[in-house]
Amino acid sequence: MSSDKKEMDAASGMDGEVGDISKATKIEGLAKIGVDKEAAEKDKALELLSAQIDFDPNSAEAKAVLRKIDLKIIPMVLVVYTLMLVDKNSLSYAAIMGVKTDANLTASEYSWLGSIVYFGYLAGEIPSTFFMQRIPLAKYFSGMVIIWGGIVLMHAACHDFGGLAAVRFLLGAIEVCTAPCVIYILGSWYTKEEQIARVALWYTSSGFGNLFGGFFAWIIYQAGSFRWQGLFLFEGGLTFVLGIVLYFTLAASPTDAKWLNKREKTIALERCRSNKTGTEVWRFNKEQLKESFRDPRFYLIFMLLVSTGLPNGGLTVFGPSIISAFGFTNEQSTLLSMAPGAAAVFGTFVALFVAKHTSRTIGGLWTLLLSCVGVVMMLTIPEEHAAARYGGYILTLQFPISVMFLITFMTAGVGGSTKKLAFGASYQLGYTVGNIIGPQTYRQQDAPNYYTAKYTMLAFLLITMVLLASIGLLHMYWNKQRDRQDALDAQNGIEHIAIDNEEFADLTDFQLKSMRYPV
Repeated sequence: MSSDKKEMDAASGMDGEVGDISKATKIEGLAKIGVDKEAAEKDKALELLSAQIDFDPNSAEAKAVLRKIDLKIIPMVLVVYTLMLVDKNSLSYAAIMGVKTDANLTASEYSWLGSIVYFGYLAGEIPSTFFMQRIPLAKYFSGMVIIWGGIVLMHAACHDFGGLAAVRFLLGAIEVCTAPCVIYILGSWYTKEEQIARVALWYTSSGFGNLFGGFFAWIIYQAGSFRWQGLFLFEGGLTFVLGIVLYFTLAASPTDAKWLNKREKTIALERCRSNKTGTEVWRFNKEQLKESFRDPRFYLIFMLLVSTGLPNGGLTVFGPSIISAFGFTNEQSTLLSMAPGAAAVFGTFVALFVAKHTSRTIGGLWTLLLSCVGVVMMLTIPEEHAAARYGGYILTLQFPISVMFLITFMTAGVGGSTKKLAFGASYQLGYTVGNIIGPQTYRQQDAPNYYTAKYTMLAFLLITMVLLASIGLLHMYWNKQRDRQDALDAQNGIEHIAIDNEEFADLTDFQLKSMRYPV
């Protein structure tokens, strides 16, 4: 339709009328394949897509929209996750700044402070998933960031185990929503092909968290007193301010973006059509929850996150203490905590390079192999070679990078809003269980080398390799199965008719047979 014709229709009211008829017709078509008609009528993405546009993903206009998305979404995601890791790791730096002495903590109590935050995760998991489907996602997430910044600030006022345990528990209960929200947001904005690079950028936050956490701690360590209290006040204040910024700027999907006009929103949606996983959070769907429980990946993801969470939980709490045990002073240990972060940022891009030339599964296995080598170095290199053992510690901290490939399996391979949130809950539950167990493997009688904890870490990293490979192989098998079925249907003259906008209709990956899984 020419621009003159569009203007004439708009002036006469015809364009709106035709759009309403078109939208109603498309929703009727979606209802025939089992889509919730009432929810579809309220869906903002379907409303925008009812007015069709000429879309070329390679056009200058589409590329300009992508640049705008990158400038708005990626920095927010990167900063919020970096600060989350800085906040979570702050206890380990506080330990060498005197919090154990000032709060009269025993070795056992300090270990439990590392685990208690994850009991908070357990308590907050179900409420978080409930509210994510009932409150606008961007507003809910930014509100939680503001609250958790306030809780980090409260750490500075604690003087005993009871007070620290309470704020650590609350921190976990609020923070638990972070990964599911970010996973959902990235899946709503980027194509399958783009997601791996953007998730890689997001996952550099694991390195930046160590880098900035160590740097902040080293600076504050120079103070003569009020060290650990100052650390919590500084980091909590940063998080609180970030939450306020997110409240006014974050958009969970193209339909919420105030910084895009109507045409740009439609282009942003059209870009993600091929994902076939939708962009909006629809209301709770019982059948999708049942499907999640029938999906073997639901359990594989849980077990994989337990396996990576266990070493993560221990290193989060005892990382600087492990470095100190190599023969370095407390001040040197805070500074040396930065190097694993820088190495993780570099390692993320190396893993991305490996994945682009092989597959996502192999990229993840590569980082886990490096971590296993690092643990073996810490276990076998003689104590007098402190620098070499520290090199092993740096390599060990490559393993969190493998999780970014699992995340791309979820963003690009799970459809249906309830199913996505269920998988996010499985992810967080596994992460929680692993991180609860992790600090408990560091027993006082094993200090300072903690050989039992390191052997346990090595065993679980090997288990993680098996689980990640299993998900990749399962995706490969399902893709071949669907390809064979399509070929057989074509031979038998069976034609599968696609319904308009079914890609945005809250259908699951099991329901959309045209979908192919990432490997």
